Amino acid sequence: MGATQFRLLCALGLRDHHKVLDVGCGSLRGGRFLLLYLDRGNYYGIEPNRWLIDDVVARELGEELIRLRAPRFSSRNDFDPSEFGTAFDFVIAQSIFSHAGPDIILPALRNLGRFLRPGGLILATFIHRETNREMPEEAPGWTYPGCTTYSAPRILELLGQAGMIGRMLPWYHPRQSWYAIASRHEDIPPEEFDVHLSGQVRSGFE
Repeated sequence: MGATQFRLLCALGLRDHHKVLDVGCGSLRGGRFLLLYLDRGNYYGIEPNRWLIDDVVARELGEELIRLRAPRFSSRNDFDPSEFGTAFDFVIAQSIFSHAGPDIILPALRNLGRFLRPGGLILATFIHRETNREMPEEAPGWTYPGCTTYSAPRILELLGQAGMIGRMLPWYHPRQSWYAIASRHEDIPPEEFDVHLSGQVRSGFE
């Protein structure tokens, strides 16, 4: 899943000079790709469970890589990136809102949207209600390790309530759906670009 996140970002225009905020970066599944690609100091992560980051650095990545690439991390649990003192070209939130109720998603989107650069994108996954009726719908608060589902119209409604717009992308995810979210309509990838966004994964390599 880390590789698919990286590929999606690159397909949507990520370059090494961009600044990326990885929300719920956890054990750096996507972060390990971004750390190696982005210019020094351009990777930022928010992860309330700081031990996940410390563990992967100690066991896999090593302190030397962290010194060389100079990422910045926050252990906040309110999705507020203001302590970084910068704005972002991309914000990615893979499998975060799929475990959260509207009472978490709305303030999160408002906080993150305030720190998007002009032309910036938030890329986030949701679980659609239509195909996952066995899972709870719009349960408040955090449901992890359970999941929370939303209909596609409800997702767009939540984006609008947060002052954002967005649409679903046809990018591969085995269980969830990717959305591109922005402050302005012109920043959303046009539908004619979808031909480049299948994100298909070879059978046996999911």
